[in-house]
Amino acid sequence: MHVRRLPILLALCALLAALVVGFGVQFNGSPAYPSSQEIDDEYAAHVGDDVHLWGEVVGTEDGRVVLEIGELSLAVTAPPPRAVDVGDSVQVYGTLAPDRRLETVAYHRQPTGSLVRMYAVSVVGLALAAGAFLRRWRVDTEHRQFVPRNGAAAEREVE
Repeated sequence: MHVRRLPILLALCALLAALVVGFGVQFNGSPAYPSSQEIDDEYAAHVGDDVHLWGEVVGTEDGRVVLEIGELSLAVTAPPPRAVDVGDSVQVYGTLAPDRRLETVAYHRQPTGSLVRMYAVSVVGLALAAGAFLRRWRVDTEHRQFVPRNGAAAEREVE
């Protein structure tokens, strides 16, 4: 009976992984806004359009932050240069203006170290959860299952 559980568990884990990857592939931005490639190919046709883009801060120009989004480079009205560092990721929403400018309505800054912190916190959380689980449970290799650590009496009942 327990031998059948492992393939089912592995199949469910594979299905979950496929769903996560599939969602990531399918949801590649919002179709409501032109992509950075479309904007770069025909910039003049998109002047006046509302856009939502993620870019990397590459510097400043005339007191404005310059974002690079793929091949597209835009000077944005916000955030102010003092609020970001080169290398930060910035999500911007606004209206395209002539001369490769973006009149920003809203923005969100993601500092370069935040991804590292996010993964570090995730690893620490996983270690704590695994430690809490393994503190109360152990692996019974003979029956290929988890059993309570104080389960000597429970093991005798199972046999």
